[in-house]
Amino acid sequence: MKTALKLILIYIAFQFLGTWAALPFVMAIQFANTGTLDANLVTQQAIIPGLALTMLFTVWYLWKAGYLTGDSRLYSPLSAGCMVWTVALGAGAIFLLDGLTSALSFLPDWLEGTFDYMQTSWAGILLVALVGPVVEELFFRGGILRVLLGKYKPGVAIVVSGLIFGIIHMNPAQVVFASLAGMLLGWLYWRTRSLIPCMVVHVLNNSFSVWSSLAYPEANSLTEVMEQPAYLVCLAVAACLFIVAGMRLRRYKTEQTYL
Repeated sequence: MKTALKLILIYIAFQFLGTWAALPFVMAIQFANTGTLDANLVTQQAIIPGLALTMLFTVWYLWKAGYLTGDSRLYSPLSAGCMVWTVALGAGAIFLLDGLTSALSFLPDWLEGTFDYMQTSWAGILLVALVGPVVEELFFRGGILRVLLGKYKPGVAIVVSGLIFGIIHMNPAQVVFASLAGMLLGWLYWRTRSLIPCMVVHVLNNSFSVWSSLAYPEANSLTEVMEQPAYLVCLAVAACLFIVAGMRLRRYKTEQTYL
């Protein structure tokens, strides 16, 4: 657990470091363009480069510390059948978790403005939909979960890593969703010993989130854009898809080696 806590603190430190490293460049560009400095605008414009630097620092540390090497299966794409069921599992989970989100709409969204700003540029969209999920899988499943699996029983390690994943988002509107998603991704890694299926599901989820936010900016979930009968049918189909895909993937088990 000490190693996992150390990784969490390092990740948080990199978030601050990334933001502070981006600020001088953002300030210089703004001053060169306008001749003045607006503190609020600087803070906003530092979000995207700050996040990019945070991801860069995180991957660099994981690589230097040896968390991303030493396991030949860590980046294995697995069989075509396994990947198809992985996508099916992810699609079902995304729809089900969207339904949960609608039930928890009373939770405050502290980062709504940040996400809205991220989606105003292609750089921000790529960070949220593609780069961010890949880096988070490298860190949370390739780093933290692998460490926990080496110390605790799989069930404990998966639940704890999922809770860490949810809490680290530091946004009430995301904590429950992210915790459950983290447990699912942790289970998927445990079954396959590969980060590729986890990355696929994570990218699928974030890409869907970005698309739905851009297509329906006033809606918080699909319940607000679909007719009730159609939504209930889709919910039932998603539940069946999730269960069947989970049962199929449950048969897929490889020999495990963890940190």
